[in-house]
Amino acid sequence: MLLDIDISGLIPKHMENRGKLTLKENLKIIENILEQRKVPERGISEEHIKFLLRILSFMDTDKDPNVIQIGEREARVYTKLQRESVFDFCHGVGRSGNLIDPQPKAPGASVMYKLTNKLLESFLKSLGLNVKAIATPVATGMSISLSLSASRKKYNSNVVIYPYAAHKSPIKATSFIGMRMRLVETVLDGDSVKVEVSDIEDAVRKEIKNKNNPVVLSTLTFFPPRESDDIEEIAKICQDYNIPHIINGAYAIQNFYYIDKIRKALRYRVDAIISSSDKNLFTPIGGGIVYTKDESFLKEISLTYPGRASANPIVNILISLLAIGTKNYIDLMKEQKECKKLLDELLNDLANKKGEKVLNVKNPISSCITTKKDPLNVAGKLYNLRVTGPRGVRKNDKFGTCYLGEYPYDYIVVNSAIGVKKEDIYNVIEKLSKVI
Repeated sequence: MLLDIDISGLIPKHMENRGKLTLKENLKIIENILEQRKVPERGISEEHIKFLLRILSFMDTDKDPNVIQIGEREARVYTKLQRESVFDFCHGVGRSGNLIDPQPKAPGASVMYKLTNKLLESFLKSLGLNVKAIATPVATGMSISLSLSASRKKYNSNVVIYPYAAHKSPIKATSFIGMRMRLVETVLDGDSVKVEVSDIEDAVRKEIKNKNNPVVLSTLTFFPPRESDDIEEIAKICQDYNIPHIINGAYAIQNFYYIDKIRKALRYRVDAIISSSDKNLFTPIGGGIVYTKDESFLKEISLTYPGRASANPIVNILISLLAIGTKNYIDLMKEQKECKKLLDELLNDLANKKGEKVLNVKNPISSCITTKKDPLNVAGKLYNLRVTGPRGVRKNDKFGTCYLGEYPYDYIVVNSAIGVKKEDIYNVIEKLSKVI
């Protein structure tokens, strides 16, 4: 038993036995998490989550009532508010040489981090991804930087081949670690903007011919009209040329369309996939998820993080996994899919009424509708109507459209991500119909 306390003689024996039975049943929930190291199916209560976090945080040396603290890093904090903001894991996680190394002053935080990673793996396995995983204390862009840095260290990568997507984070991630980026231009295919796999292979071949060591940074999840890169074919190319392949799958976990693509790509060369904790697991911004079948590369990524890290993003990931549970998450995925179907139906009705069209682009999260009005003005009006999320893009915006030519339409992007409800979809279409 997790806590074996002696209360004999304080209350009648039958009451003692009843009380211990209740305590045992509550502690059993915590013990099951620690022993099985799997995400519960239906999630557990906030009280049990807080209890687990409190037990683990009490293991850290700053909670020792007789400790003598003389170091420069002793988890000294000024107010209770600061302790509460990190759930009392004031020592953080990791050591200066390795993000996932146990910290001698923080046995509890070290257990918490290891447990989070085990639960992440069990969670991804429940979705069909048999991978190794770590939670990172930084969001998607910086997690990409860590992964590229690991590629440079392990494979001497010096140039990032990037099938062009209008996403500042990967571009800045590459610049941040001082690597050169080679863009592969997009092409227009009907309404879709995409990158030809043959063009990616040409870029790989040319960089190798020039005595460089490329790494491919592909994009799985993005706003339409940009479609997903063909990560399976890219993985085959990277395997053939023996070069690393990192996938930006910021919100890939929430939909089986993306998960199926990842599963197929993992049969070939995939060194790491990066996803966001806030986009997939309902956490505050600040955490990332890195997963792969290549455990040695995952270890290399953990080695690239300098110094210790805040425990807060890791704790938030752990809380979400425990609170949601696998069955509830799959229910949320089903709801997301239903909302996207509803969104497309209502957008098509609206397009027919307004003389517009819904762009024919494969995307399980987002949809686009054309507009004859200035799309930035339409998006601004939606914002003033208290609608957040839609993007207005002009056809000559080469960054916004991901297309270096002129796109055929001005358009509005509307999302139906995990957590959106049908009433949200009805409300946004009602407001869009007034301003488009």
